Amino acid sequence: TIMNKVPEGSTCTAYRCGPLIDLCRGPHLPHTGMVKALAVTKNSAAHWKGNISSTPLQRVYGVSFPDKKRLKEHQAMIEEAKLRDHREIGRKQGLFFFHILSPGSCFFLPHGTIIYNRLMNMLRVEYRTRGYSEVITPNIFNLDLWRTSGHLDMYAENMFILASKPSASSGPPPSAPKALPAAAQVDDAGGAGEGG
Repeated sequence: TIMNKVPEGSTCTAYRCGPLIDLCRGPHLPHTGMVKALAVTKNSAAHWKGNISSTPLQRVYGVSFPDKKRLKEHQAMIEEAKLRDHREIGRKQGLFFFHILSPGSCFFLPHGTIIYNRLMNMLRVEYRTRGYSEVITPNIFNLDLWRTSGHLDMYAENMFILASKPSASSGPPPSAPKALPAAAQVDDAGGAGEGG
């Protein structure tokens, strides 16, 4: 509810465009007539506040620019970036692959494993050099962690969520703080913690 989103005593901004009233940080354009060039980039299903039992919604993503020239420049930049997409390059070079049997999880092939291990060894040297201790964390967490961190609201549609009783769990969303519980435990024991 709005009461949970806006704590008592704080303020909230409201933007109006025709019949739509949106409570958000904004800003919004004064009117849609200012949008001269628009492109829909993707759409996806979403659930209100990440609650998978709620009615599904349709989320639409797009970009707009004050003129068609800037939109075309942006689209050209996106296409150029696709040529350097590490996920596609790695697949073409036979370094790794993804499979429906484990969505979102990478299967490293022999050459990819060599690169992965070298990177991990470099990280371990850097951890020690900088005074950190390595920790290894689980891959699945109760959704409460992602609610607390704010990641669930931002990334729920791209997260692999396991619906189970009494509560749902998920793998980590992008840039998630999954080492925090371990770091707190290590700090309580008198050491430094960091890692993934």
